[in-house]
Amino acid sequence: MKQNYIKNIINTIGKFKDLKRSGWLMSNINLPESDADHSFGVALLVMMFAPESLDKQKCMELALIHDLAEIYAGDMTPQDNISKEYKDKMEREGALRLSKELNWPKLTDLVAEYNDNKTREARFVGIIDKLETLMTAKYYTINKRSSLDFLEEFSKYAKKNVSKYNDEELSEIKEIINSL
Repeated sequence: MKQNYIKNIINTIGKFKDLKRSGWLMSNINLPESDADHSFGVALLVMMFAPESLDKQKCMELALIHDLAEIYAGDMTPQDNISKEYKDKMEREGALRLSKELNWPKLTDLVAEYNDNKTREARFVGIIDKLETLMTAKYYTINKRSSLDFLEEFSKYAKKNVSKYNDEELSEIKEIINSL
């Protein structure tokens, strides 16, 4: 294997682990999670809750890469008031750059599938993404990781996002989100 290729993999994984989530930084969280931490949580929840009717491998792939392009695009939050079109464009450009650096053309397709949100798997992982963020907010609140009260804000955001879907696969996740 080429040394440059291995170096690119090492750098990508390291950058993903180093990239702290913007929403937690804005909430003054003590020891905030990284994008890699978050993606692991999403993947774990996918493994636990993905129904038989979905392609679980596809869900896992989407879970693991759904924020990877943020290495170059940046971690944008709803508070940034950035259009979905601009966010998607930045993430597509980041994914394209990563796909070249990693010699992994499939990455651009996976990022596009997740961002387009048209497949049942992409919608499921998108909702799991909101669930994981809400669970992390709950964890941070219980463990007093910030002096700010942000749980209600994250809860409203998650509930708003899940309410627009009627996919049968999402009913259990909606129930969990509504209970938090």
